[in-house]
Amino acid sequence: MHLRRLLLALVAGAVAPAAALQAQDGVRLIPVDRVVAVVATKPILWSEVLERISLARAQGLQVPSDSAAQMAIAKDILEQLVDEEVLLAVATDFKLEVPETEVSANVDRQFDQIRGQFGTEAEFREALRREGFGTPEEYRRKTLEQAQRDERQRKALDTLRALGRLAPVNVTEREVAEAFERLKARLGPRPALVAFRQVVVPPRPRQAAKDRARARIDSLRARLEAGADFDSLARAVSMDQGSAQQGGDLGWNRRGRMVQAFDNMMFALAPGRISPVVETEFGFHVMRVDRVRAGEVRARHILIQPDVDSTDAAAARLRADSVRTLWQGGMPFDTLIARYHDPAEERSIPEGYPIDSLPPEYRVALRSVPEGGFSQVFAMPMPGTQLSKYIVAFVTQAKPAGEWSLADYQERIRRQLQEERSTRRTLDNLRREYYVSVRL
Repeated sequence: MHLRRLLLALVAGAVAPAAALQAQDGVRLIPVDRVVAVVATKPILWSEVLERISLARAQGLQVPSDSAAQMAIAKDILEQLVDEEVLLAVATDFKLEVPETEVSANVDRQFDQIRGQFGTEAEFREALRREGFGTPEEYRRKTLEQAQRDERQRKALDTLRALGRLAPVNVTEREVAEAFERLKARLGPRPALVAFRQVVVPPRPRQAAKDRARARIDSLRARLEAGADFDSLARAVSMDQGSAQQGGDLGWNRRGRMVQAFDNMMFALAPGRISPVVETEFGFHVMRVDRVRAGEVRARHILIQPDVDSTDAAAARLRADSVRTLWQGGMPFDTLIARYHDPAEERSIPEGYPIDSLPPEYRVALRSVPEGGFSQVFAMPMPGTQLSKYIVAFVTQAKPAGEWSLADYQERIRRQLQEERSTRRTLDNLRREYYVSVRL
């Protein structure tokens, strides 16, 4: 039986037998929708529960055959919807909005990945129709709406966290151990693991290249001041691959998420004004703040990076050799990071990571390095160029393949339990603040 018909039949049976009507010809009429919960002033309909179950089924949920288990799934889904609406009520109170443009790129990638799993467009459309999603356009619209809901909920939690309103929780060592035992059966054997700190030394442009880049960003800024469209110009010329296709849009950001010079300008700039040129480790930027709200700004920027060449790469290799010598000689890691490290790269992999899942350059360089040892300098190619960055790593943990132990997962499990329980307790508190009525 199709899931939607199956659950509508469930409505008539286990959910609301009193609501089923008896027609004169003896045919039972089944109510197709009703309010099953209310959060603040927002009703949650039974059809919304069915739609969410259909989505979960399309993603692999196995629907049991007995009505009691079906009802348990429906109630779980309804509880999730109530939690979502509570967070959306918080988002409304804090005026946290998410325009389509903020999530559309990720939705489109997800949509393309799903469509790519089918041989033809006709097969894709038939699968959507079979699961009750209508046309691809309707499916994309629903996915976009859900992505906006999800992002508003995330922002609501982030805001509560920033305000210190997430409920504190304690997790005992026994609870961590019990969670590990439940997890252990699904883990399988442990691969060889490595954890390390690293200094990544990039090629640095020479002064002549920086002067050319500065002249170009000055020219672009003049065009913006003269009225050029920021969005179009960013798409055409910005070298920030992460934001260029969004017209330079960086989304909402709090203090401290960007490098300091950029961060300082972003939070000092009046909305709608074109910034002075800002130089950072990444190059030269010009930016505009579009919107401001409590503790956050939404800005866009154009980045112009100076050219680097093989001469600059050779100089980077020499600096990396110096880093290894200084590090072995006792220079503090933080000092080396401040002087030499590429801020776009991770400083460390602090927890054991499967060595065979690392890029091949790391696997070769780190496989034979003992715990407490330094790697040789090794090169990591820079995508889209013929150049490389140069890396020195210090191995903080090296474990051969074997069985997983509690120590391997202890801190990760503790953090996960704390986050889950804090979120759950916070949601329970919020349910008491907002009007919540569950009627299923």
